[in-house]
Amino acid sequence: MKKMLTLLCFLMLFIFCLPCTAAAYDYQGPEAELIMLINAERAKTGVPPLSFNFEVARLARYKSEEMRRHGMLCHESLVYGSPAQQLSRFQVPHSAVGANIAMGQETSLAVLEGWRSSQSHHANMVNAEFTSAGVGLSIDENGMHYWTLMLVGE
Repeated sequence: MKKMLTLLCFLMLFIFCLPCTAAAYDYQGPEAELIMLINAERAKTGVPPLSFNFEVARLARYKSEEMRRHGMLCHESLVYGSPAQQLSRFQVPHSAVGANIAMGQETSLAVLEGWRSSQSHHANMVNAEFTSAGVGLSIDENGMHYWTLMLVGE
């Protein structure tokens, strides 16, 4: 009986902790807009623009979906660990990793303004070491927005 319960718990953990793969990847919306706004911010400081990285964006979505499911704002994933651990686990090449997260802002401009007013978040956005990025957005049933920006140096 104990083995059966252990197996059942493991299966439930496996099923409920897997990232949602059914999400549509429409990068013509707020996620793409946020990358565009960040690239405009980088241009102001003379830093080259970030390229869009689909795999990184997919992982950023997983992170935003996890924050939405748990109603929390946390850089460390309950399932995948740190952003660097998440990238490694999904075999995404990287030499440098950064992440910004936000909760509550309804527009990409509001997210950018929040990150711009934080020295550490702004430093991530304009760090020349990062060459590509992905943004994930998840919205709960009450309209709460969860944002993740993952930055990668390759």
